[in-house]
Amino acid sequence: MNLSLAATTPDGIEFDEEFLRIRWKDGAESEYSLLDLRKRCPCVVCKGGHGGKIGAATGAIREAKLLSFSKVGRYALNLVWGDYHNTGIYSFDSLRLLWEGKEGDLGSP
Repeated sequence: MNLSLAATTPDGIEFDEEFLRIRWKDGAESEYSLLDLRKRCPCVVCKGGHGGKIGAATGAIREAKLLSFSKVGRYALNLVWGDYHNTGIYSFDSLRLLWEGKEGDLGSP
């Protein structure tokens, strides 16, 4: 699925104790559960790379606190979690696809 540049460019990003919210340049607003995003971390360790098992690193997580985020160029967010895990890069394309009900690169939790 091809998304427009406006559909994958944030106009505003904020979070609270439960959700990350993104307002996109095309006017859409999406909301993501922090726990769901933490369990979907796209880093190699959380995805079971380097000989690990998929879900082994995230399966026991029952709560998630987001400490901060930073943009990675024009294409992604780096999230710093309450457990100080910070190696996942969440692309704006993947976040938009997830909000539209498609798994994209983030897959299932």
